[in-house]
Amino acid sequence: MSNKFNASSLSEYCKSYARKVAGEFFAHHTVISGQELLKLSAVSQVNLFVISALSEKWRSDAERFRSPYFDFEHPDVRQAMQVFMNTVSQHISVRREHLEPLLAEATRRTLVLLYDPRYYFDDMLRNQSDFSLSAETAHQLTRYTQINKFVPAAIEERMKGKSSVYVNQALNWLDEILMQRGRELEKPDKYIPLFSEKVLLDPGVLLRKASYETVPPPTLSTPNKSFFDTEIETAVPSAQLVATPTSEFEPVINEAPSSSGTGGRTLFLDDSGPAAEPSSPSMQPSQMPTPSTDVSTLEATPQAEETAGPVTIGETFYRAPIESISKSISLNQKFMFINQLFNGSAASYNEAIEDLDHATSYEQARDLVTNRYSAQYSWDMKSDEVNMLIDILKRRFA
Repeated sequence: MSNKFNASSLSEYCKSYARKVAGEFFAHHTVISGQELLKLSAVSQVNLFVISALSEKWRSDAERFRSPYFDFEHPDVRQAMQVFMNTVSQHISVRREHLEPLLAEATRRTLVLLYDPRYYFDDMLRNQSDFSLSAETAHQLTRYTQINKFVPAAIEERMKGKSSVYVNQALNWLDEILMQRGRELEKPDKYIPLFSEKVLLDPGVLLRKASYETVPPPTLSTPNKSFFDTEIETAVPSAQLVATPTSEFEPVINEAPSSSGTGGRTLFLDDSGPAAEPSSPSMQPSQMPTPSTDVSTLEATPQAEETAGPVTIGETFYRAPIESISKSISLNQKFMFINQLFNGSAASYNEAIEDLDHATSYEQARDLVTNRYSAQYSWDMKSDEVNMLIDILKRRFA
């Protein structure tokens, strides 16, 4: 969770806002439709996050419908499934008890995006599966983002021609974008009146004191199209749906420029939602007597070895090539790696070692360590544990 917020105050505000907005709507309705969701809150970003959560559910349900006993890739089946899913999407119907949690979460995400955009995008990137960002996911992130949209759009632009990149690379781009274009970040103050229409939003209560002081100043488509295959013209607080054609089985919402001056909005309904950021590992001083060495210095030259004196029998054994990384790691080393490098997670350790064992070269394995795991688990690349792992990789690919 972003450390700019008072966690309890943020949670309480989001629940209160969701309760107020939902209460006013459901006082006169039993269920809410897709078009009504797009106009529910005066803050359009909140509505879009709710729609994205519904779309994720829509897609996951479609995946569970698949069966290993039938050919779901057959053209006839694909076409029938597309018509079926599109028809279902045209009949969104959500009851209050199901909407309120989605609305509270959408409000939380919107406030974090406003007051701590660096944390918001960092959290979205770090929680990608396999710690890699695909071009499709980057495109979806751009389409779903209305507030500070230039950030994911710039990341997507840098990915042109790449099917995916390590999240570590995307995080570096994020730092560069915010450094170069930080002045373009939207001012939270203009959204305070919009939220306060329902529940008074007081940043002095919502944010920690130090953080607050540093805050910078419908027409339905035909059944052959998905509800999500539409264009939205956003105007605070309402929006209108217009059908737009699509050639793929993917729910898409394009948001045209609005009169409110927010610019063009393009939305893709497949957002994974926020997840908990991987906790930093406990990097306690290791008991290993080996001095810390920068990974860049691990490539010892023959000349350096010659001047280091004669190699002992023990050193010769330690440097001997190995066939398997997992089998060469002693029990003590395994426990040390799990605790010091993988946050105490044996499952994460096993998955990483398996990936490293399947690498085809030292360069590929080293790339996994430096560009994936080091960022994912916040490794100190000069630590004894990391150096020990690098030494094992050298032996594996010697």
